[in-house]
Amino acid sequence: MIDQSQKGLQKSKQTIQPTEGTVSTIYASVLLDYLHTIDLNPASLFESAIIAELNESGGNIPISSWQMMLERAVAFTGDVDLPLKVAELLQPKHFGMLGFLLMSCRTMRDVAEILHKFGQLIGEINDTQLVEMGDYLELSWIPHLGPLLPIFMQQSSVGWAVMARQITSAPTLKCDVHFNFPQPDNIETYQRIFGGKIYFDAPVTKMVAHKSMLDLPITLSDPATNSVLLTQVEKKLQSITQPDFLQQLREYLIAHMADHQFSITDVSTAFGISPRTMQNRLSDYGYGFRNLFEQIRQEQAEHYLSQTDLSLNEIAGLIGYAEQSSFQHAFRRWTGESPGNFRKNMEM
Repeated sequence: MIDQSQKGLQKSKQTIQPTEGTVSTIYASVLLDYLHTIDLNPASLFESAIIAELNESGGNIPISSWQMMLERAVAFTGDVDLPLKVAELLQPKHFGMLGFLLMSCRTMRDVAEILHKFGQLIGEINDTQLVEMGDYLELSWIPHLGPLLPIFMQQSSVGWAVMARQITSAPTLKCDVHFNFPQPDNIETYQRIFGGKIYFDAPVTKMVAHKSMLDLPITLSDPATNSVLLTQVEKKLQSITQPDFLQQLREYLIAHMADHQFSITDVSTAFGISPRTMQNRLSDYGYGFRNLFEQIRQEQAEHYLSQTDLSLNEIAGLIGYAEQSSFQHAFRRWTGESPGNFRKNMEM
C-alpha cells in the first residue's frame, strides 16, 4: 500500500515467544544452500528431521526453529554476517508462484503492492509500509508479534535489495538502511550490500531510496502472465486464511490425494460427519466437494510443475490420476495450456 503521508509507528514492548509466528521454509532452505557454497554439510549442524521438514512442499516453520538454525550456523562458522550473506542468495524464483508474479509485474511500484498484499505467504510476523516523502520513499517493517529479531531484519532487508536489482537488471541500485538494533563491530558487509548509508539503533527498521526506484521497469514484465499468476496467488492466499474446517479438509485431501479412489463418503467418515453435513458445511463457504477437490488438485499440480523436477507421470500419480493422459487433459481444462508448457513458462 502506498501512503502519501508519514504515519507514526509504535514499537511493541511484547517479547517474541518461541512458539509465536512463522516464516517460509524458503529462508531456511536458502541457508542450507549457502552452507553448501562454503563446503559445510548441513547434516553436521542440523538433525535429519529438520532438513527433511524443509524439503516438504510450500510450508512455513516456527520462527524459533529458523532462529535456531541461523544462530547455530553463525556460532559454528564464527561469521556474524552469515545472515546477510545467506540472504544475498535469495532470488524471486525461490518464492515459487509469488516470485514469478513479481517478475512479470510492470514496475517496482507494482512489485511493492504485490509484496504488501501477499506478504502473509512469506511469513506472518510483520507487515510493510511504503511511504513517499518528497523525493524519497521509505519502506518500514511493522511487527505483528513484538520486536523483530535482528537476523530477520537483516535477511528481509537484504532480500528486498537484491530482488530489486535482479528483476530490474539494475545492479547498481543503492539505498540507505536504518536498523533498530545496535551497530556491530564491522559494517563492511552492510555497506557492500546496500551501497548507501547504514544507521543503527534507529526507532524503526526501514530502507530509504529515491522515489524514482518505484518507476523502474521490470525486465521480464508480461501483463498476460501477470494476470494469470495473480489469480493463482490469490487462491493460494485464500487457502491459508480459510476457516479451520476448510483448512483441515484441505490438508486431509492433500495427504490422501495419491489414493486415487476416495469419495465424499470416505472423507465424511474420516471427519465423523455425514456426507450431507459435509456438503452443507462446504456450501456455507461457497464450495462443493468436487470443485474444492479439483481446485486443490490444480494447486498441487502447479506447485510440482514449478518447484520440482518430477516427471508428468509422477505428478499425475501424486494428485490422484492413474494415467498421465488424464492428468494432462485435466490440466488443460483448468488452465488452458499443457503441463509441459506451464512448466516451460515458469522456468523463463
